[in-house]
Amino acid sequence: MFKLGVALVFAAIAALTAIVAGLLSDARVQIVLGRAFCSFIVSGLIVYLGITLFDRLGYASIIHDMEESLKKSDDEEDEAVDDEISANEEEQAVTEEGTEAEAGDGFVPLQADALRHVASEQGE
Repeated sequence: MFKLGVALVFAAIAALTAIVAGLLSDARVQIVLGRAFCSFIVSGLIVYLGITLFDRLGYASIIHDMEESLKKSDDEEDEAVDDEISANEEEQAVTEEGTEAEAGDGFVPLQADALRHVASEQGE
């Protein structure tokens, strides 16, 4: 049922494309409908046969296996990233405790009067 549904969807898209192209080129309605019917049949058959061959040759199972292995590797990477993030948070918590006392020492906000002004040649 899936094969037939996919084939019908692609066939309908092909037929609608043929209808729009025919109407934009100012062709007669009979010719537009004939081309749309032919494109519906041909594209539907091609998609149906392609899906059937794809199933029989076993490519679907290969893709399914690849998707599962990718999902497993993504899960392993996510776990590694989560471990790394938690380790970084622990390190930051330790360093923040040590730097809180140092944060008030030596910090002076930037003042406009303390900036060095440079004269430009355009003012002459």
